[in-house]
Amino acid sequence: VFRGDNGLLNGEHGMVGKRTMHEPSIRVPLIVRAPRVVPINQPRKVKEQVLTIDVAPSLLELCYLPPLANIHGRSWVKLVREGADPAWRKAWFYEYNYEKQFPYTPNLRGVRTDGLVYMHYPHGDGGPDRHLAELYDLANDPEQRKNLAADPAQAGRIQKLQAELA
Repeated sequence: VFRGDNGLLNGEHGMVGKRTMHEPSIRVPLIVRAPRVVPINQPRKVKEQVLTIDVAPSLLELCYLPPLANIHGRSWVKLVREGADPAWRKAWFYEYNYEKQFPYTPNLRGVRTDGLVYMHYPHGDGGPDRHLAELYDLANDPEQRKNLAADPAQAGRIQKLQAELA
């Protein structure tokens, strides 16, 4: 098993650090060699959204151990072995709370689906956000260069994503 840390922004999106929800910041490399699951000469790349909380249940399954009670993640072994899992997650929640030692990253709440990213920046005082929300269509803009949040044509998408976020 080879696993790295998440990425780091160095000015992209006007942000610095690793606490944002932009793709370069949330990606974590994960490489697993498991010959009993996939033959060595047939490597696979999983396109589904695998999270760090999925590592423990997956490693337990690879070691023929039962899953832990009340564990939050899911094993991705079926995704790798069979190439798909219809019950796999389609969206997930992201949360970051301001830390005094990292003043350049505000509070952040977001939802990531298979094709969209929506994030907003609640200040924490119950008032309106002080930063512009962000919406990215990853199929058409994988580098998240065009924020669609202010586009009136995206109101339906934003409403659905806000409901998912709630």
